[in-house]
Amino acid sequence: CVFHILAGCAWLGHMVSRQPASERLVSLSQGLSPELSEVLARIEAALDDIAAEVFGQVWGVPGYDEEHLPPSDLVGFLGPNLRAIVRSLRSGGQPEGDALAAARRIGEVRALQGVPIDAVIQSWSTAERVLREHLLQFADRLTTGDLRDCVHRLAMLFVALTRASVDAYRTTQDEVTAHYDRLTTDLLSRLTGEQPADPDEIRRRARTIGVDPSAGYAAVTIAVAGADRSPEPHAYLRIQRHLLATVGARVTGRVLVGTMDEFPLLLVPAEGGTEALEAQLRAALDHLPGPEAVIAGVGAEVAALPAAGPACRQARDALEIGRRLAIDDPVVRFADVAADVLLLRNPDVAALLAGRLAPLATRPELLQTLRTYLECGMSARETARRLYLHPNTVPYRLKVVEQCLGRELSTVAADPVTVLGLRALAMGAAP
Repeated sequence: CVFHILAGCAWLGHMVSRQPASERLVSLSQGLSPELSEVLARIEAALDDIAAEVFGQVWGVPGYDEEHLPPSDLVGFLGPNLRAIVRSLRSGGQPEGDALAAARRIGEVRALQGVPIDAVIQSWSTAERVLREHLLQFADRLTTGDLRDCVHRLAMLFVALTRASVDAYRTTQDEVTAHYDRLTTDLLSRLTGEQPADPDEIRRRARTIGVDPSAGYAAVTIAVAGADRSPEPHAYLRIQRHLLATVGARVTGRVLVGTMDEFPLLLVPAEGGTEALEAQLRAALDHLPGPEAVIAGVGAEVAALPAAGPACRQARDALEIGRRLAIDDPVVRFADVAADVLLLRNPDVAALLAGRLAPLATRPELLQTLRTYLECGMSARETARRLYLHPNTVPYRLKVVEQCLGRELSTVAADPVTVLGLRALAMGAAP
């Protein structure tokens, strides 16, 4: 009965799939009986109806829809491909050259169209099932051996053709991904270059990689914390993947990845500003795989791609300040360190301001006490608590600070130059 034939074919397909491809194709080279040849001729004559049936079952599957391709695209492949499959069955079961070429072309085109690979495999499976059902309609005209042999040949044909499509799909996808990655890297390098980027060129490149150049992007740079830390090999790649999987999954649009200097640079869609992005970054960095402590610099501006260059530089400056000052917060906002950036960009000014505190340069305990005293709102008690000192130690040290600088503490504390000088020294400026 048909049920037993199908069960036998399923078992046979499983067993044959374990054979090497060359052995399988050799085993399909037997000749066809006149009855089977006639049945295949009848199926070939009905291929227009069969193609319409396959189309009706495939169209609407996620990926096979108007978002990815026009219906005429699928129709254009179905008829010729099914005809090549039937011809291959009549010639002994081995896929003919044009059938394999068509299968590879399907894989290439679907990869470029963004159709999921699962949908491509499902479309081949659907075509096989429909052809098998039409073949079984002629079961009463065939011997059990002919029917089993033909179903077996059909299964092996679709194994070979599906594999050709999948291999071509993956090859094309790898090539396209690598190409788009290079285009994205080049786009970001133009934004961060010394010369201002041509807005029209940026828009053109953005459209080439499939992103909206008018959307708002925030800039993020990342580094292993500490100016003297050298990350282990592939650490940045692992960190970057983690951020793409966590932060990238929560934004609308594509995260663009490149480098600025030696550090990874991310342009993240952020139409509503950077606040939500900063929270997502902190959460992601709190659960970072690997031993490294990571710091992220975030630019203050959200801008369309042609104007995103300043935001990239802000993110890079914020990152550098965070590394030099060993800021506790793993996310450093440019807006919070703007004064430090002025010193970073003007080393002569930084050295001048640091020079105002030169008498303290050889007394790190005095610098630490003065810095903490100012951070604590000039509370000696809070300074002592934070530095784990005896309450009498802080007033003593502050007296020494006055003596070294030759000024009263109230004057020193009220002078903005003192704060900037302390920051300059912390960033490594020589007094």
